[in-house]
Amino acid sequence: MQANLLSTACLSLLAFASNALAQSTPPQAPPAQEPPAATVPAPPQRNPDEIVIARVEGRELTLGHAIETFLNAHSGHGVLVRGDPAVRELAGRLVERELFLLEAEALGLNEDERVKSVVQAYLDELAGDEYWNREVRGKAVVSDEEVEAFYSKTDVALRLTLIVVPTREAAEALRTRIAAGEDMAALARTESIHESRTFDGALPYVRRGELERQVEDAAFALEKPGELSVVVPSGRNFAFVRLEERSANPERPDRAIAIPQIRGILEERLSKRLGKEVEEATQLAAQAWIDEERLTRELLLDGPDPTVIVARAADDTLSLGDVRAALELEAVRAAPPEQTKDVAREVARHWVRAESIKLASRKAGLHEDPAILRKLSSFRRDVLMKILCDEYVWKDLEPKEDEVRAYYESNKETEFTVPPEIRLAYIVVATNDEALGVLDRIASGENFEQIAREVSRDSASSVHGGRIGWIKRGELLPVVEERALALQTGAIAGPIETDVGFFVVKALERKEARVVSYAVARDTAERSLLKARQNEAYGTWAKALRERASVELLEPGVAEAVVWLDQETARREAEKASRPKPTGEAPRGHSATPAIEGVKNKPKESKP
Repeated sequence: MQANLLSTACLSLLAFASNALAQSTPPQAPPAQEPPAATVPAPPQRNPDEIVIARVEGRELTLGHAIETFLNAHSGHGVLVRGDPAVRELAGRLVERELFLLEAEALGLNEDERVKSVVQAYLDELAGDEYWNREVRGKAVVSDEEVEAFYSKTDVALRLTLIVVPTREAAEALRTRIAAGEDMAALARTESIHESRTFDGALPYVRRGELERQVEDAAFALEKPGELSVVVPSGRNFAFVRLEERSANPERPDRAIAIPQIRGILEERLSKRLGKEVEEATQLAAQAWIDEERLTRELLLDGPDPTVIVARAADDTLSLGDVRAALELEAVRAAPPEQTKDVAREVARHWVRAESIKLASRKAGLHEDPAILRKLSSFRRDVLMKILCDEYVWKDLEPKEDEVRAYYESNKETEFTVPPEIRLAYIVVATNDEALGVLDRIASGENFEQIAREVSRDSASSVHGGRIGWIKRGELLPVVEERALALQTGAIAGPIETDVGFFVVKALERKEARVVSYAVARDTAERSLLKARQNEAYGTWAKALRERASVELLEPGVAEAVVWLDQETARREAEKASRPKPTGEAPRGHSATPAIEGVKNKPKESKP
């Protein structure tokens, strides 16, 4: 966990010139309606690690280093910079970063035990993730034949009654009683732990892909109404069903829509099965065990001996004290016992899984894998930068209370003022005459919302009587915004001509600009002031380090880097264009929010 926090925090704090780099990347052209089939260009022949663009104190910095630094700073989004100015900017940032790393080494931070500990933990995590990718995700591939076979079965829908109980013995006993004639609905209501017990165990129509695999296989094997399935595992519980009705699927999806979804379902199921097998095999190899009797809630909170060993994997052990250290004990103590009865066991199970995977990845040689070691080297530099900044560059910069208040007072008219907002409704029609007709109907006393439902072309807002919610400047089409934001509550404007139709706009409510109080804005003001000080301190250090260092920008390498990045970016764009475009509707429950005519995609708000 500590490694992850450091990894995500480091680069975001180093004032990389992300805006300049982003602006230097030209926007991608919109795809043609029918893009011609094109061959994806071959990647550049030269390895970017061979292209030296600068030297700092004799250390060679390559294009590979620059790309790695840039992608880390921009969350690995994969869009590279292009053009000579952007490459020079990137080289400058790379040089600057190297100067800080040299200073960290001069201060002995590379030998700091915290660095070694965090880096080792991250190596274990990387190697474990790679092992899991190879043994589970990499093997969770289903064939076209399996997908087609699954789709062929989606023409059936079942109505089922379900009972789920904690043990196989209890499930078998209930199944026997039902087979002998007892009322399954009554037993489901009193004995089942599944949420369907509220409905006497009855499920709505069930189609392929909507139940756990083992339960689904048992259910779809049933042919006649009244038939009971065998008892099968359901997570950590056990279940069986009774077939009430088998019929044609009234909602069978179109094949083009269903096939990708089915492939995802099957791959997910296969991943779960493979994952379970890998966990069992690695824990067996690690001779792992958990003493669950010592991991009750009572012993966790009040056990007398924190050194008692509660789990083992290979040569490592987990003590009760380790489990306590991983939890917020006061929160556990305050929570209802039924909510936290297994919390210690879950910590131990997670530890055993992680340790067993770590051992397996080590045996597989993944701790020496070149790709992993490269990521580790990058992470190690991030950790050094983080510690250097926190303990040297940004030392003693925390603002005092009077400084925070002064910052707030100086910036409250800009940073801490909420802009005016207006709650709007509008009607969109095709012609000016139609808009004039709408205004006439409103003037004659007809209800605005009812007219919107009847005639507005904007389906997303018309169902709400034309209401679109609260709007701030910059969120409407400019011509609509200019008229709408000038309206007082209850006023109407129109017709307003735009490229998407003619608008009639009504102001439902206004909020004038208002200053956020210091009590509410204080934490934001403190963060903003601290960030400004950190940026200033970082710049001061960077200038001083550069003035006393030997830095050389290599023009041939820069020129070659410009060409290489142009070629690689073109290749990536061609590769992206060559991928098949998704077709069909989004899966149920994941439909996109409908666009509203005249409204841009609202930016995420950042309120104090």
